[in-house]
Amino acid sequence: MHPPLERCRHCGGPTGFEPTSGRGRVYSYIVVHHRAVPGLPVPYVIATVELEDQVGLRMAGIVRAEPDAVRVDAPVQVRLSPVGRSEFVGPEFDLRDP
Repeated sequence: MHPPLERCRHCGGPTGFEPTSGRGRVYSYIVVHHRAVPGLPVPYVIATVELEDQVGLRMAGIVRAEPDAVRVDAPVQVRLSPVGRSEFVGPEFDLRDP
């Protein structure tokens, strides 16, 4: 479940962390043209990605690809990376070969 919660929002049971492959497919995306994050060049793509490990498990992140190359259902791989010049680390997705 993402974002992680202490209790399942469906059954109320406890939750925990499990490793995933990090592979998924673009579920939806937007192209951002407004400079909002210092050090992150525009335009950039923010996508919701459904992970292969569990149907319905979706997470959002930046796709490191030219906006014209991103499509719904495109295969991607996640990695954690610094966000712009900030102190934050977040998910970034790279396009994979189909």
